[in-house]
Amino acid sequence: MKGSRIWYLQRYTSLFILTYFIYIAYFIFTNDLNFFSWSDFFLSFQTRFFTSMVFIFILIHSFIGLWTIGTDYLTKRTLGFLSKPLANSANILRNVYYFVFVLLGIIYLAFVLYIIWL
Repeated sequence: MKGSRIWYLQRYTSLFILTYFIYIAYFIFTNDLNFFSWSDFFLSFQTRFFTSMVFIFILIHSFIGLWTIGTDYLTKRTLGFLSKPLANSANILRNVYYFVFVLLGIIYLAFVLYIIWL
């Protein structure tokens, strides 16, 4: 992954997430909240679409952050400070780490999209 592209992608996703929270806050502060107005708001296509995009951007944002942690701290050099056997299995630990957070991200996205659209 190219460093500047990742840096910009993470910043743009955070700005989109901030825009979503401003959108939600604007609705909360400008409307009389009750069950029906809240339901109508979240059942509208644009809110569902915006919410789906935000959750996808949250996954992209977190993937970049977790990928950075894995490449910075799960290396032979950094794990070698803890123990030699741990340093020898650094690549395996990093791959398991990547697999777990990608799998959890896919499960998370599937549940969120299921809840939003059904």
